[in-house]
Amino acid sequence: MFSLGNTCSAIGSAAAAVIFSLALLPSGTAAAAGPAVLGPGSGIAISTGEADKFSLCTLTAIGFDTADRLVGITAGHCGEVGARVLAEKSIGTGFLGTLAERDYNWDWAVIEFDPARVIPVRQITSSVVAGIGEPPAPLQMVCKNGRTTGFTCGPVWEALAYGFSSHVCADYGDSGSPVMVGDQLVGMIVSGEPVNLGSVDVHLPSCANPANPVHEPDLATGIANVLADINRHGGAGAGFRLL
Repeated sequence: MFSLGNTCSAIGSAAAAVIFSLALLPSGTAAAAGPAVLGPGSGIAISTGEADKFSLCTLTAIGFDTADRLVGITAGHCGEVGARVLAEKSIGTGFLGTLAERDYNWDWAVIEFDPARVIPVRQITSSVVAGIGEPPAPLQMVCKNGRTTGFTCGPVWEALAYGFSSHVCADYGDSGSPVMVGDQLVGMIVSGEPVNLGSVDVHLPSCANPANPVHEPDLATGIANVLADINRHGGAGAGFRLL
């Protein structure tokens, strides 16, 4: 469905992957650290299956499913089922949960968190998610919150069957970023998109600097589509509700 572009967390990219060893942490740090605060826009590190290699992505939303499990949503290309998850800014807390469900076509993943290790919140920096909103229309302003480029806004360029493209700024590691209209969650960043000029696709750079308006548009899946597909899977995350 998607041609994954510059917002993907490519493991080989220094901007998208962090390499560290839990063995290098001071003795007892992981056990002594308090719960990690996680919300829409938090950076998360997901194990890749290779020793000490983790993929950095962004948490779309956090809440509960029909079984009252504490779960989070992010982009599906960020990791494989069974991968373990850390909070980027609270590494000392240790592993917080595992990637429990994933869909490649719709590019979403559900993380099941250990509620003893996570404090879920609605707000991270300028990003507040209080509800699920309607799909945005062309030229409507939307904002996203990502672990790489932060809180940025831009107009919607095109409404699509599965979501929309917009000019919010996103780069490596911003995969999974929540896209909002006000405090309503409307989408999830999954990739960049080349600019189509007739029969030619022009590949602009991804948005490494929010102050630079010259960058490729960003594709987002509609959050209603994502939640509907999670429900179809019927596993962890089904019946997702926000805090």
